[in-house]
Amino acid sequence: MSADICKILGIKYPIFMGAMTLVSESSLVAAVSNAGGLGIFATGDAAQKGGIEWARAEIRKIKQMTDKPFGVNVALFMKNVPEIIDAVCEEGVSLITTGGGNPAPYMEQLKASGVKVVPVVPNVKSAMKMEEMGADMIVAEGFESGGFIGKVATSVLLPQVTAAVKIPVIAAGGFATGRGLAAARALGASGIQMGTRFMVCKECTLPQVYKDKIIASEPTDAVVEGATLAKAVPHRSMNTPAAQEVIAYESTPDADLKEYNKRFFAGRVETTGNIDKAILGMGQVAGLIHEELTAKEIIEGIMAEYNAAVEELKAL
Repeated sequence: MSADICKILGIKYPIFMGAMTLVSESSLVAAVSNAGGLGIFATGDAAQKGGIEWARAEIRKIKQMTDKPFGVNVALFMKNVPEIIDAVCEEGVSLITTGGGNPAPYMEQLKASGVKVVPVVPNVKSAMKMEEMGADMIVAEGFESGGFIGKVATSVLLPQVTAAVKIPVIAAGGFATGRGLAAARALGASGIQMGTRFMVCKECTLPQVYKDKIIASEPTDAVVEGATLAKAVPHRSMNTPAAQEVIAYESTPDADLKEYNKRFFAGRVETTGNIDKAILGMGQVAGLIHEELTAKEIIEGIMAEYNAAVEELKAL
């Protein structure tokens, strides 16, 4: 039985916004939280935007824009993680999601400050490990998601994880609709996390060219970099010339991880509107996104469809 994360977190709807580097900034985070979901700020931007002071300023800006709970995402491989953890604790953030490492060294500090810790995991083994070290919830993220990905599809990963752990599980990867939320709940999840859906949101500051590209995309237009190169972490993005160049390079006989990373991260920081040079995370769920809406319209539309789907199922 899924837990009531709305009561646990003080939010209206069981919908998280996935943290997206160079996308999940204050205006979008606040809009999602104000609409009843949980906006999550991506601190991975700090390296490009001005370091820890920029991140702290964004957190304070979010607090000015909403009185609702919101979260902060911490990529644990970053060099400034201790400073970000300090800022999260000092600024009274409700929750952090983590990825790219082990949150154990920061668990005591976070718990002492009342911050809920929610690691993002790609497999059952990681989920069990995070529960053992004291995680409050888990985001189980399937292969079809945008950004860095694991190897197992959400429809298989989710029931495995919900059967293996007792803490609440949030489903991620492939969600953009109310029927998707109903399916996730049926598989034992307490809610869903959406990234790509909120990229095509009126409060998202991405240039319109990226939003239009998502709306025009089919599921197969979400390509994967790093799938064939040893030690590279696979990443799913929109199909752009830059993404194709990286994929072509990794397939060459002399492909080198250092050079791959150089090319990959050069595209990852391009969000100014030059779509040919961008490697921007996009999930296969792009095929279900057909229009740009406000965060409120997205969330309320999902909940209306979810409630209708539940009633349909009851009638079977």
